[in-house]
Amino acid sequence: MDWIVLAVLVFWAVGAYNRVMRLRSACVQAFGALDSYFLQTQGLLSEWSAAQANADDPEGTQRLAHAAWQQSLAAMGAALAGARARPLHAQSMQSLERAHDEQFAAWQALKNLPGASDDLAWRLRWQQQQAQTGLAADQFNTAVAQYNAAIAQFPARVLAWFFGFRAARPLQPALGSQLPDTAA
Repeated sequence: MDWIVLAVLVFWAVGAYNRVMRLRSACVQAFGALDSYFLQTQGLLSEWSAAQANADDPEGTQRLAHAAWQQSLAAMGAALAGARARPLHAQSMQSLERAHDEQFAAWQALKNLPGASDDLAWRLRWQQQQAQTGLAADQFNTAVAQYNAAIAQFPARVLAWFFGFRAARPLQPALGSQLPDTAA
């Protein structure tokens, strides 16, 4: 009788562990898709920024705005690399959100410069990119919610504690679509 109870517990533990691992894997895969959209967004923003560069800048305003923009691109790239390495780590996601917010501020300064382009074709590409990024962010947040719910349930919570699984942090809802189009 003791062997049967032990066998049931072992099979339950293996099943619960496999479920949590599948959910962790789903979070990592969802972040992989989101990461690719963030990289595409970075490229699109860099392309627009390069097209806006203007040599006629007697006060140096454009130079400073472009320098801040380049720093924000580098910070976002570093934050993406950290999040890519540890997509379930709360501090990695917080760093990504902070870099995204800093990039938003630099983008605002850049797009509000005198003579900034308001190209309709670029705006359409931007809106499509933001829709895709927002959808990928929603999918990541859904995967994180399912994972967090799984590790919070008893008795799977015991396995999560034993293996050191921590709750993941979803992204801000607006992270995928916060940067405005040039018409804003």
